Amino acid sequence: MKSNITGWLAEYRHPLESAPFALPSAIYFLIKFRADLAHFESRTVRGRMVLYFWWKALGRKDYPDFDWELREQDVAFIDQFDSNTLIDEFPECVALWLRSSTPDVLEPEPLIRALSERRPIAGSGIEEFPRFLDLIINSRPDLHRTLDLSTFAGQLAAMNWWESHGREEYPRLNWSSTAIWLHLSEPAGVPMALGIPAPRFLPMLLAERPDLKPVLTTNTLLGMFACVNWWERHGKQEYPRLSWSTAGIWTGMNEIERVDAQTGVRLPRFLETLLAERTDFSLSMTTDSLKGLFECANWWERFGRHEYSKLAWSTTPLWNYLNGVADDSQAVLRLPRFLAVIFSMRPDLQKAMQVDTFTGQLACYEWWNQYGRNEYPMLEWSADGQWERLLEPYQARDSLHPLPKFLYALWLERPDLRASFDLSNVEGIRGLVQWWQISGSKEYKALIGLDVQLDDERGQYVGAATQRFGMLPFGVNIVGFPQGSLGLGEDARTAARVFERLSVPVVLVNAPMVGPAKRDHSADHLLSADLRYGVSLFCLPPPEMVRLALEGGRRIIDSNTYRIGAWPWELPHWPQAFGEVHGFVDEIWAQSRFVEAVYKRLGHSRVVHMPMAVEIPKPVNPDRQRFGMAEDRFLFYLMFDGNSWLSRKNPIAGVQAFQKAFGSDNEPVGLVIKAMNVRDSDPTWQGVLRMAEMDPRIQIVSEHMSRQDSVDFMAACDAYISLHRSEGFGRVIAEAMGLGQPVVATNFSGNVDFCDPQTSYLVDGELVPLRAGEYLFSEGQYWCDPDVSIAAQQLRRLYETPEERARIAAAGQERIKDSYSLAAVARAYEARLKAIVAEGGVQGGQQ
Repeated sequence: MKSNITGWLAEYRHPLESAPFALPSAIYFLIKFRADLAHFESRTVRGRMVLYFWWKALGRKDYPDFDWELREQDVAFIDQFDSNTLIDEFPECVALWLRSSTPDVLEPEPLIRALSERRPIAGSGIEEFPRFLDLIINSRPDLHRTLDLSTFAGQLAAMNWWESHGREEYPRLNWSSTAIWLHLSEPAGVPMALGIPAPRFLPMLLAERPDLKPVLTTNTLLGMFACVNWWERHGKQEYPRLSWSTAGIWTGMNEIERVDAQTGVRLPRFLETLLAERTDFSLSMTTDSLKGLFECANWWERFGRHEYSKLAWSTTPLWNYLNGVADDSQAVLRLPRFLAVIFSMRPDLQKAMQVDTFTGQLACYEWWNQYGRNEYPMLEWSADGQWERLLEPYQARDSLHPLPKFLYALWLERPDLRASFDLSNVEGIRGLVQWWQISGSKEYKALIGLDVQLDDERGQYVGAATQRFGMLPFGVNIVGFPQGSLGLGEDARTAARVFERLSVPVVLVNAPMVGPAKRDHSADHLLSADLRYGVSLFCLPPPEMVRLALEGGRRIIDSNTYRIGAWPWELPHWPQAFGEVHGFVDEIWAQSRFVEAVYKRLGHSRVVHMPMAVEIPKPVNPDRQRFGMAEDRFLFYLMFDGNSWLSRKNPIAGVQAFQKAFGSDNEPVGLVIKAMNVRDSDPTWQGVLRMAEMDPRIQIVSEHMSRQDSVDFMAACDAYISLHRSEGFGRVIAEAMGLGQPVVATNFSGNVDFCDPQTSYLVDGELVPLRAGEYLFSEGQYWCDPDVSIAAQQLRRLYETPEERARIAAAGQERIKDSYSLAAVARAYEARLKAIVAEGGVQGGQQ
């Protein structure tokens, strides 16, 4: 057997055996064989040295059966160079040597020490880097193309590369860039606005970022905010190894600079600078005057605290001061300080009212109750003591007997009253009082409920009755879930629109307890945190009233207002578990005759039949394609909310009736089921899904829709089905009728107020007792189980008789307009409110 047949691979022949760092034949073969090695130069000692260090660092890993060992003459050649010469003259060799950790010809200690020296870097940014970093980058084309140490961005990229890859690729080096990152993050750079220091890295970054430089600056407050916002939203993700704690900035900005001597409001450090820099601000916004402070604080509460969420300014002392009574004790009405400030800013109010007259003050008060409270929600005009003061007897020189102060003030300012009623005699006094009782109390809504009483014999003022509901002004607080996308929310919002139509002051109050998601913001302009007016309307069902009393709403129930329960209910009896909850209110508004009968049987609270307003936004885009619905079919639809009990809504009966009516797949009909807030575990919903899966004509739509989208969806369909077992009112049925659609509905409960054979397709059924678990408080209750066969016949009749269908739909639409439009319900509301005022706003529910 032949020996050493591969020995020629280790012979040093290239270019000559005597040449320093002569290449073994194996290495020479590789540079000719491998295209990736073709760039290595083998004719010079320098090139061959680079090849050697490449072999030691990288090449030998691929060829374990061969090793390139240096000869004595090669070692002697390299020993003649000190560390600095090696680094300067043979940087590629040193860079490759750093990639290996095995012992080699080079002395590691002095070389590593020399490589670790910090050397200046030309350009902007970090002033010094370890010597080896520049050496490595320049020796590697892949790094040299992307890492430019003459720029700050390149320096950051180089340190990122080192921490992520370099430390592992170059094991001989034990260097960390942590100290540089920490140094860059120190707050010792160019000062920002108000002398707050920026981190060292920030001006360096901005100087090189053309996308940021035009919009971010550190020398203005707004620019600083922009810098901080950019950093919080984007910068910290783009530069994860840089650190900038912005909490200190907000703390510094929020420091109190001074306290306003007049109002006691504490002015934060940021405010003056912000006012100076915001060119969109009014010139009158200043901290040097009460009017200017008011404008600043009003902007802050409405917009500023949202625009600058990390800034803090407590404006409460200012509102407390402005809500206080003005020093002018001669005014008949005690005016709050804020009124003069608002008037100075509002030419429209200056033109319409005069605050130096009693009638003007009353006009101001009416404006405040109707509009001002909503425009300036931080301000309050307290009625405490006002009405007692107005009712105080006042003896004027031109009056025979004392008169209530308010009545004399009106007489004094009205030439027509002075000409008609001579107060120096009894007849004139009686005439003035009679005028007030017949006409005056209607002219001055701010004084509604004041009833002057005279001694019959002498015509002398003996007192006045006030019906001002605990001294709160006339108006209505609607308590419920006004931002909820459900029937209860729509009840509250629609009631508010009715009161607005009547020009009755109204606010919406979120019940302070866990409720539905706040998705509807159409009436947010009416929101109030507290009760403002003398009447409170609770748009909550009885169980929610109990929760209100238990979960933080006791003060609302106990409020000294006239309390009305607009309580939806769906079953024929009042559950014993509700106890005396009807005693929470002074009267109950029943939305249907069905519910009215339930409440009247309680016998303790006044019950008034009060229709619910049905207001349908005009469809905007009722396009079937938009909702993925078939365009060539007559579409019936079901619509329900999983927040209610599906056992009561009874959607399975609707599906069964549709399938029974249209057993053949050949007819161009379909059924769309619109559901929201349904639980996948609900057995009724699971049944609906199973039936829909087996019938391609049935489509499920379960995503949440806005109010407008919901109306557009309804309008895109042809006829509505509601085979409910019981309804307190039936809002969706009424809305479908209001859209001019035919409806097929159960002939039972609240909806029969507007559903009859002329306006709808009614479905009879059997009255059956509720079983345990079918509904809340089911004991002793019953409801109607609609007959699916009759429902199928009605669906068939509706589909096959287009002329009758159009006639019934038109009659239904007219019924809703006549009895449930905003105008119709407004008339009912107005009549009832007048009766409440006339009856004296009785408290406590006893009539």
